Amino acid sequence: MMHFALSTRSFALTACVVGCLINAMPLHAQEAKTDNPKQTFTGYPPAVYMHFFLACPDDNPCTQTATFHVDPLPRGCCVLIVTNGDGRGTDEVSSYEVFLNGQPVLPTGKARNAQAVAKVQQDNTLKVVLTGKPHSKVFILIAYDPRESK
Repeated sequence: MMHFALSTRSFALTACVVGCLINAMPLHAQEAKTDNPKQTFTGYPPAVYMHFFLACPDDNPCTQTATFHVDPLPRGCCVLIVTNGDGRGTDEVSSYEVFLNGQPVLPTGKARNAQAVAKVQQDNTLKVVLTGKPHSKVFILIAYDPRESK
């Protein structure tokens, strides 16, 4: 009986040590990655601004405004991307219109995804006019586009 209890403890201790070693390995790998000063392309453009805008509770057009500051300002800069709803066909607004610094960027539309060139300044005002049911929304991303810097 004593031999069985000792082997169970040995097994538990061995399992604990192995578990601790396995859990420590990803931390070491993650730390090694941060030591590398060279950045690699992730597939996503660097975001300058991003925000969800919710439609008003009633099904009438409503205007929402947001301001944001960009420092330093990338040369040439940006593309504005709109995702209507959650990107999978639900919670979509029936129409949206987007203005940046008083200029129309995207005319009235209802496409699930839309994008346009956006001339970003250091201080910006984004105005979004939405029509939709409660819980409908759009996601706006303004991202650096290196093709626009040429």
